[in-house]
Amino acid sequence: MMDSIQKITRSKQLYFGISLIAATASLHAPSAAAQETSQAQNTAETTSYPGEIVVTALKRATSIQQTPIAISAVDSAALERQNITDSSALGRVTPGLVINEGANGGSRVIIRNLYATGESLVGLYYDEIPLSGTGGVSNDSGGSQPSMRLFDIERAEVMRGPQGTLYGASAMGGNIRVIFAKPKLDRYEGALDAQLNTVAESGGALGMQTNAMVNVPIVQDVLAVRAVGFYDKGAGYMDNSLLGRDRINESESFGGRITARFQPVSEVTLDLMAVYQDRTGAGSSWNYTKYQLTGEKFDQTLLMQQPQHDRMKLFSGTLNWDMGFATLTATASYSDRFLGYKFDYTPYFSRYQSVNNTGGLVPPFTGNPTTIPGYNAFVNDCNTGYMTNVTCDGAGYQQLVNSYGNMTTFQPQSNKTSTQEIRIADDRNAVKWTLGLYHSYRKNYTQSLLSPTDPVTGLQTHPIGYANGDTFVVGVNTTGLDRTIDDRLEQIAAFGEITWEATDKLSLTGGLRYFDYKKNTTSEVLVPSYIAGSVRQDPLTTGGKEHGTLLKFNASYKFNPTAMAYVTASQGYRPGGVNQTLGLPSYAAVYSSDSVWNYEVGLKTSWFDRKLVFNIDAFRMDWKNMQVSASYNNAFSFITNSSSAARIQGIEFDTAFYPVDRLSLSLSGSYIKAKLQGDQSLPSGITTCPVPFVEGTTGCATIGAGKKGDTIPYSPKWTIQASADYSTPIGNDLQIIYHADLSYRGSSLTTYNLPRYAAAYPNGPVAGTDGGAALYTLPAYTTVGARIGLEKEDGNWGVYLFANNLFNEMGLMALTNGQASATQLPWQYQGSVVRPNYAVTTSPRTVGLQVTAKFR
Repeated sequence: MMDSIQKITRSKQLYFGISLIAATASLHAPSAAAQETSQAQNTAETTSYPGEIVVTALKRATSIQQTPIAISAVDSAALERQNITDSSALGRVTPGLVINEGANGGSRVIIRNLYATGESLVGLYYDEIPLSGTGGVSNDSGGSQPSMRLFDIERAEVMRGPQGTLYGASAMGGNIRVIFAKPKLDRYEGALDAQLNTVAESGGALGMQTNAMVNVPIVQDVLAVRAVGFYDKGAGYMDNSLLGRDRINESESFGGRITARFQPVSEVTLDLMAVYQDRTGAGSSWNYTKYQLTGEKFDQTLLMQQPQHDRMKLFSGTLNWDMGFATLTATASYSDRFLGYKFDYTPYFSRYQSVNNTGGLVPPFTGNPTTIPGYNAFVNDCNTGYMTNVTCDGAGYQQLVNSYGNMTTFQPQSNKTSTQEIRIADDRNAVKWTLGLYHSYRKNYTQSLLSPTDPVTGLQTHPIGYANGDTFVVGVNTTGLDRTIDDRLEQIAAFGEITWEATDKLSLTGGLRYFDYKKNTTSEVLVPSYIAGSVRQDPLTTGGKEHGTLLKFNASYKFNPTAMAYVTASQGYRPGGVNQTLGLPSYAAVYSSDSVWNYEVGLKTSWFDRKLVFNIDAFRMDWKNMQVSASYNNAFSFITNSSSAARIQGIEFDTAFYPVDRLSLSLSGSYIKAKLQGDQSLPSGITTCPVPFVEGTTGCATIGAGKKGDTIPYSPKWTIQASADYSTPIGNDLQIIYHADLSYRGSSLTTYNLPRYAAAYPNGPVAGTDGGAALYTLPAYTTVGARIGLEKEDGNWGVYLFANNLFNEMGLMALTNGQASATQLPWQYQGSVVRPNYAVTTSPRTVGLQVTAKFR
């Protein structure tokens, strides 16, 4: 106990010390990280090929072709050409990167097929500031990572492979860093980007997007401010036939950022930033089985609406101080993200209701109410006076269960995170080094509410059921569950990396990071969900902690100025956590961290006076103690550590070709195989649910049950990206530009071992229809984009026509197995009741007109 108290005290002292140093340094301070990004911006702006982009992935400025890691970088001009305005589309330009939109908001970022629920496997950074998703009741913060706006940025960097020593937790697969354009101290600037668009399947509805920027020097060469604002209105294309609603996934986003740069002397720079993003929309999954059987797509056949609200606030300061012998960098940030969404739990509860709330989709319950799960807990609470307006017997329990109606889960959740990092580095000599300290404190807070919905509008009824204090009144609008989860993660780390340029060709690098984290989760159940297996619970805290080290070894050899080879061995990890699954046995509550070792060899080359750039790498990652998702009662997700390791290996490449003036071509891709090294199983003591799942079965769990050699779900073997750009001058400093791009994602499975799993459901969604592969496979798909426009050659203005997903390809990003889910609402087809699969897919074809202008 004393050791724990001392450790907490030391972490608090470190927190205070870093904050104090950052505050003190700001009085004299920054200019290295700032100078790095400024140097990167200047280089990117003056070159004609991507091989010359300067990146800061190693926390110092290096040319991308001289950076001995697998990294892709895209500057602002390349993003504009492909009309990429947020990070969710970066997979169109980066090999091995897959970004899947989440049905309940946010997205999951996957690099090198490292896919699993839990903490993020890929780090997201706004400049120096890490971002993370909200945990929710399933601790799946990696599935709700925020999108990042890509207007007025210097570049986006995508690092592939573990970046544990410099970036710490949740960088097992790699990192994405968005480097913003910084305020200019010596001049005024402005930019405007406005577009109108329409989406196929929207019935001609219009969407719009506006981005604007202004840069104002307050004190010449000393202080400047840069402000960016955006507004985005998305035209919906999904309907809900049960509720008679059209375009239910219309969305609206707005926000911006303000950055200020203060440079009192040339050696010191202080950057301050504030970011605000606000988005409202709706759940994006829809009835894919209906499309398979009838051809009708984008219909969300639910009895309730699924609105979403995602809001993020971010404040940060970054100090750089060139002290002559080294550069001091200190950063501090605070982020506050809110994510609220609603989703359907009607089938799970309605199967025990003796009334018909689902229009016959779920038949009324005709059994003995005393056999409904949770009956004994109900009687116990009822006899203690916790409930009124109900009898404490089977009839009373049936009355309570019937009062639930069509149940909607509302989960408002927040993520409040503070981070501090201070490091000192020098790259001016043959021995280049970086030393640093890191601290973060994250508080995830989630409330989970089950309440009935209005049968006409599908809107959730506000929680009703309390009369006086802790007394619960059973009535027509009864709260089905009210619980809270307070999850806190604190991390401290010390890290260092040193590179020795042994000769003018050979460089050797070693890195080490010591980490220590502590995670505590406090849960409270105010209103229990008896059917789901929960009881009233006063605040209860459970936690875990770990510490350890991460290593990195790298050697690079420059054959000549245009060819370099490197080899790397590196580690990455992500923290464990505490499950909050209703009714889950206590011994399965805590799960530990998982980690990877990555072994990689790469080659970076330029040819024909750098008209051709060709980079390739091969890697193998060994993933141990995998955190994997399981389902309790086929309804409530929890995380456990896999009994099997996994091995992921592949090849990645990217090329750029400039055969003639004004023509640029690029091609990149990856071939990756991700396999289990052994058989998966549930924690000892948990009963495995029957397959197919038997209605009413409780006290059991389901896991993917992968066998040795099975491919990890959501792991496409192939990804390919290609683009072509050409311009034709037409006089008066005008030119016509042409752009086309292509993005291919190979097929993948949603479960382990398709033949074995499909055999459990041989008849498909309806007897006699095609089952098997169609139920559990995400088919390969290709999207194509095009853009043509007239612009000034200096880039001061332009008018463009564009099309995203030109051929209206419907690519599946996620697909549920409705037959194996106790929470999937059935659907009626030709007199049969079907448990449909629900899909999340790419957006349909979007065509638009864009106008840009720059003032400088």
